[in-house]
Amino acid sequence: MQTFAHDLTPALPHFVKTSSGQRPFKTIALLACVAFAISACKTTTTHAPPPRAEDGRQQQRPAASYAHLEPEEVAQGLFNMGKNLIQQGKTQEGFTTLDELERRFGQDPRRSVRALLAQALSLKAQSAATPTESLAAQVEIGRRYGEDIDPVLRRQLVTAMFDQAATLGKEGNLSEAIPIYREIEQTYGEGAGNDKSWGVWALVYQAELQRQMRNHRAAVSAYDRLDKRYSQETDPAIRAVVADSLFKKGETLAEQGNVRAAIVVYEEIGRRYAEDRDANFRLRAMRALFAKGTLLSRQAPGAGEDPESETPIHIRPTGDTAAAVAVFDDIVQRFGRDKDPNINNFVGGTLLKKSETLRLTGNDQATIAVYDEIIGRYGNDNTQAARVLVATALFRKGLTLEKQEGATNAALNTYDEVVRRFANDTNQNVRRVVGQAVTARQRLLAKMEPMHDN
Repeated sequence: MQTFAHDLTPALPHFVKTSSGQRPFKTIALLACVAFAISACKTTTTHAPPPRAEDGRQQQRPAASYAHLEPEEVAQGLFNMGKNLIQQGKTQEGFTTLDELERRFGQDPRRSVRALLAQALSLKAQSAATPTESLAAQVEIGRRYGEDIDPVLRRQLVTAMFDQAATLGKEGNLSEAIPIYREIEQTYGEGAGNDKSWGVWALVYQAELQRQMRNHRAAVSAYDRLDKRYSQETDPAIRAVVADSLFKKGETLAEQGNVRAAIVVYEEIGRRYAEDRDANFRLRAMRALFAKGTLLSRQAPGAGEDPESETPIHIRPTGDTAAAVAVFDDIVQRFGRDKDPNINNFVGGTLLKKSETLRLTGNDQATIAVYDEIIGRYGNDNTQAARVLVATALFRKGLTLEKQEGATNAALNTYDEVVRRFANDTNQNVRRVVGQAVTARQRLLAKMEPMHDN
């Protein structure tokens, strides 16, 4: 009996090898052999000796049947054998074994077997000869076994796909990177066990690459999918990406020449986030409305655009000043009392933009009134941003006064005020404005000298 059992054991060499953490298949196989041998000894049938070859040597017994093993055990054995061969440097043989695993169990519905098939593809991806073959294996894993593979392995696969797409993008192969991000979006964007941020960022990168390639419609489509899928998410990080992507959608539409559609997007951002508890989102609303005002200041009244056109329309430099100023006034009215320092500073920037818009129309009195509003609002604020605002408003007020008849002394006094307040300021931007005021004062005095000589 011992001899008979010993003769059978060589028939299971590849399927009894186990790696750390695997089931003890060797023990199971040996017990099966012993049981088979005992059963054989109990029969009265005389077993013929193994056939001999013509040279007299005993032929190797054919491989025993593995019908007594569970399918999961057979699949595990094939996986272990393929993995061991790859680790030994026998990559092609290992791939052949893993292909056999796929041939036998590719349609098996059991979750444990499907997980092994996914691991087999992962081994092939890691050991592939080319990045293309590696990516193909990774994509196949996600497509077929996305819900069955271990979360850690799933994260590794997605990370590898992101890395590969990023590398292609840096190398300028944008059209090759986009399909990888699309695959991540479609396979891992939603579903149990997937990180929602994968789908979010896959869409962001798709849109950015399409935008770089001047494929405006494709970029807008990606931004739309992102907003549709994730606009209701409460996670602050995802909310921030959605809000920023909406803003980029507006920029893309403006680049396309569809100014009206861009303004609609900016208005939507304002509607969603202007009253948000988080100051960062209120600031996003302000920036969107500011962008709306800027577009209006460039867009001529009554100018239209074809939503289907990819060619930017001609934008007249006059712009719809009244509409733009109304938007800037709305920003100041909505956010002027906000306690957040970043929002407070943005209000000042909005007032400067309003003054610039008015100055281009030649309405000097209205322009000076805005400068005075800035000085009054921020004159006692000692923060760096406030000092820059006040210094800039004073200097530009002086420039505006210079153009008015009989206001030369008022202009000189304004330049003197800049120097008096900020001559010793340590901020580089403030000191640059002081230098401009000194130069403007000297230039104005030089113009006045011939008048005094006469």
